[in-house]
Amino acid sequence: MKRLTKLSPIHHAEEKWQGQFEEQAGWQVVQWFSSVEKEMAVARNAVALCDQTHRGKLRIEGRAAGAMLTSEDLAVNAGKKSRYGFLYRLRSDLFFAWTEADGEAAALREFNEMANEADSLVTVTNMTQGSAELWLIGPNSSRLLSRLCSLDLHDSQFPNGTAKQSSVAKTSQLLVRQDMSKIPAYALIGARSLASYVWQTLFEVGKDLDLDLIGQKAFEQLTNEK
Repeated sequence: MKRLTKLSPIHHAEEKWQGQFEEQAGWQVVQWFSSVEKEMAVARNAVALCDQTHRGKLRIEGRAAGAMLTSEDLAVNAGKKSRYGFLYRLRSDLFFAWTEADGEAAALREFNEMANEADSLVTVTNMTQGSAELWLIGPNSSRLLSRLCSLDLHDSQFPNGTAKQSSVAKTSQLLVRQDMSKIPAYALIGARSLASYVWQTLFEVGKDLDLDLIGQKAFEQLTNEK
């Protein structure tokens, strides 16, 4: 039986913008819209909007979650990459984990094994299918977000590696700052059903900031830059 390819909730909008798709870990993912060079320039000089819905997302919750995770010497609350991907502390009993595309099943299994070994009441939930993940990358990204979000995004209040639940464009979003080298970058993770509205709102509000779309190729190059 042929495996069904998974689609982002904004797939049709990306098609209208002439995104060039390839399959990645069972998802149809835009590789570029114009050219990688042009998209890299947008991210470095203005603000880029990128869809990363295909990446794995897990929620880890319970009073013993913090002790369980730190006992494994993971990069909790630092925005640093661990063996699972990136792991963020939202509260003392609540954590968010990112994995590479299609890596959420293995991470879910390992987190559950850790909880069982610790004999603790910890719940691990795979949020990937029900969530969307949109990124704003570039020097104008915080300025754009400040128009839609009441959080203080100054470096002193929202440094790299910070994750907070907030309202963005009147929708509930997990806002994560994960800079790319010296380029400010923010991920917005929220309900899949609201993704098209958030995408369109960001696009409209960012027009005067020279916002443009970028694909996976540019995103990966930005991520890997030192």
